[in-house]
Amino acid sequence: MSRDQRRAVLKEVAKEYGRTGYNPDRAITIFGLVTELAEIMDKRSNSRRASFAGAHAIKVYENTARKYGYKGEKGPVHCKKGCGYCCHTRVTATALELFMLARGIRDRWNDANDPLKERFRAVEAQTRAIPREQWVPNRIPCAFLAGGACSVYESRPLTCRTYASLSLPACIDWFNGAQVEVPHPDRNQLLRVFILAAMKAAMANAGFEIAGFEMAHGLEIAMAPDAEARWLAGENVFAGVKNDDFSGRPGGRSQGHEAFDLIVEVFKTGPFGKDMPPNPWFSW
Repeated sequence: MSRDQRRAVLKEVAKEYGRTGYNPDRAITIFGLVTELAEIMDKRSNSRRASFAGAHAIKVYENTARKYGYKGEKGPVHCKKGCGYCCHTRVTATALELFMLARGIRDRWNDANDPLKERFRAVEAQTRAIPREQWVPNRIPCAFLAGGACSVYESRPLTCRTYASLSLPACIDWFNGAQVEVPHPDRNQLLRVFILAAMKAAMANAGFEIAGFEMAHGLEIAMAPDAEARWLAGENVFAGVKNDDFSGRPGGRSQGHEAFDLIVEVFKTGPFGKDMPPNPWFSW
């Protein structure tokens, strides 16, 4: 496909992508989000562009989920307020999401009458001291779980937003240590993968690290008033935080992670009219 033809395709995609989010049934419309995030990250005069980009990606996810999300084909979603079984596992979030979350809860964090900060630090001290595989067996709750509900619901990261269970009994069995697979809507996971890949592609194009960081420890750092500005200036503020980079682990990345890495590479090229690496999802 010629450069002019690619431009025509991207122009058509830009028209289709809009307030209702991208269209998962025409996946190439996700290119619209990638270019928007890249534009936000490129505005160097904006000292909050990381948190803005994170908030924009979440907004697009919510809009997309409302229009194109799971419609109950495999049965109803069992998740509801007061449950919280899934809130006893390790969650990672990108720097964009961490800064978005930090901005969303800063007033409460600095309010001496709000127990959020004290409760968070008590839990975070436990989770930082144990290996990731020990989190679930120890039944350590998320630092933001209070009364069976998320106390930072409006600012929660993408992983928490997209998780959905089709079986409460399976969730209870998992919580109690059984080796079971909790059924979930495939559409939710597809939305999560593409939105997350879009954020990581935009960060990579801007020259930033794209790892997902352990949420609690990462947030502790992101809450510093100047953390976002320092990160945007190139400082590795999350050094020492456990992340989802599998490259240094025995066996490397799994097949699923390799597929995700390929999606990120596609999103770093295709939305900007460049040659995409061979992949089973998109082509010119």
